[in-house]
Amino acid sequence: MLNSTGTIQSIEIRYLEAKLDKPFGWSQRWTTSRSIIILKLTTSENYVGWGETYGSYNTCLEMKSLAELVVGHDSDNINKINNKIFDQTFQSHAFAGATSSFLSALDIALYDIRGKFLNEPISTLLGGSLRRNIPVYATGLYYLEGFPIKPHLDEALGYVEKGFTGMKMKIGGLPIIDDAKRVNQTREAIGPNIKLMIDANEAYDKRTALEMSELVSEDKITWFEEPCPSRDFHSNRYVTENSKIPISGGESLHTSLEFSRVISENVFDIIQPDICSVGGVSEMRKVGNMANSFGVKINPHFWGTGISFAAVLHCMSVQPILNNSQINSPYENQSVLEFDQTPHPIRDELTDRFILKNSSVEVPQKPGLGIEINEEVLDKYIKGEIINV
Repeated sequence: MLNSTGTIQSIEIRYLEAKLDKPFGWSQRWTTSRSIIILKLTTSENYVGWGETYGSYNTCLEMKSLAELVVGHDSDNINKINNKIFDQTFQSHAFAGATSSFLSALDIALYDIRGKFLNEPISTLLGGSLRRNIPVYATGLYYLEGFPIKPHLDEALGYVEKGFTGMKMKIGGLPIIDDAKRVNQTREAIGPNIKLMIDANEAYDKRTALEMSELVSEDKITWFEEPCPSRDFHSNRYVTENSKIPISGGESLHTSLEFSRVISENVFDIIQPDICSVGGVSEMRKVGNMANSFGVKINPHFWGTGISFAAVLHCMSVQPILNNSQINSPYENQSVLEFDQTPHPIRDELTDRFILKNSSVEVPQKPGLGIEINEEVLDKYIKGEIINV
């Protein structure tokens, strides 16, 4: 019987991209394609782990030098490998960009391998699940060309029919009075009992954000996401302190170091780390523990494929409820997870689809991430060369 997973023998990094049939819009731009960076890690004992992150092909090229730092290291010692990356990049303040991207993908892959070696799901490695099913909400309701309202409302009603108890819609791409009207129409369509969130993707200054918050204050909005640029902590804290609606954000922040200030200074009511940006499983757990200690809600962001979705499901399965209580209620004291419903050919083909049941998704129970990768999809959507280390 093997005593370890061995050393990191090779790392393959691929940039995948798929064109969409129809664009969809948000406050900053129109999305015409979906992309993802996939990392495949192989050990000297032939264990394979998978991770993913965001970025461009140039990000992959930048990640190569970081991958060279960890090849040959003990793949069981996740802490030591992560510290190696931190030690090499801390003085350059390079946590953004390729460093956090590589750290996120690598960490997920290492946990995948460790779980496979121990024949346990990642949630067991993290101390054991508190729950087997994670509450989710539908992310969709982006702008369509011409900004028609009927397809938007039909989409919202479709999520209700599928069994979602919550959904999130985009704002910030139209004048606030027009967006407020769309929010009002959405609320009227889905009724009073479905959770409705709004996401501006950093579109506003603090005064405009508060004006928007006031315009939709009667529409039972569960949270108002990213009203201002995420690293404009002053403006976001001002909005948080003065809005009738809870304010959320943080999907683009990197590592627990950035989140430490956001949490301790009450910048947001709800934090939303993304496992592909924050630093993988290790940093997600640090942020989750920190949030719980400070009494801050954590509802993670998700925009990737089944690799990162499985990883964050495991993390959320071990996240305690916010306060000790007999009540265990999603949105109130139990974390909820974003379940992206927008077009994503790579996501739909790379792994088996996750099944929605009672507005929840089951945490994978097979070893590691608990998913199977269709490697033919890697060849189908790859752009540029494979980065081999």
